[in-house]
Amino acid sequence: MGPGGVEIMLEFVFIGRGGQGVVFAEEILSKALFYQGFQVKSFPAFGTERRGAPVRAFLRVSTDLVRESFQIYHPDYYIIFDPCQLTGSHLEAGGLVNSVKSFKNPDMINLDASHIALNNKLGTETNPIINTTMLGGIAALLEQLEFKNLQKALVEKLPKRFQERNIQAAWEAYQEISGR
Repeated sequence: MGPGGVEIMLEFVFIGRGGQGVVFAEEILSKALFYQGFQVKSFPAFGTERRGAPVRAFLRVSTDLVRESFQIYHPDYYIIFDPCQLTGSHLEAGGLVNSVKSFKNPDMINLDASHIALNNKLGTETNPIINTTMLGGIAALLEQLEFKNLQKALVEKLPKRFQERNIQAAWEAYQEISGR
């Protein structure tokens, strides 16, 4: 149970393209929230497995057992790696979008994750690897998640040679969003 014995249930939808690390990010956030003491259930949704194809991943987090195993249509948070996929979409929830521009929905916070990732030598100019950067940003938005638990999940899931740069990128995003 959450504060005051009230159950907390949060739902997330990750939106991106194959090769951006959307599913891997969802797995890391699941693990971080598990370390925070939550029950989690997550699953991806994608068609043919190829770079550039649309990808969505879903995550449910609760202080109680998560029984629901179906697609999330009205999440509490969107984590948008590729804003180009949102043409014509109406997002009723808040969240985080990888963009230099502010979003039409005031509850959607923009983060230039591509810039932060490239500054930390994550990916290339044409294909920045933004998943851990986006996680740092979403961790700053979630009062239910301490950065140390995200860091613990990153250390567990990433090969040792990539940990330092990815944790630094996540921390920079966390600091940027926390400072707003």
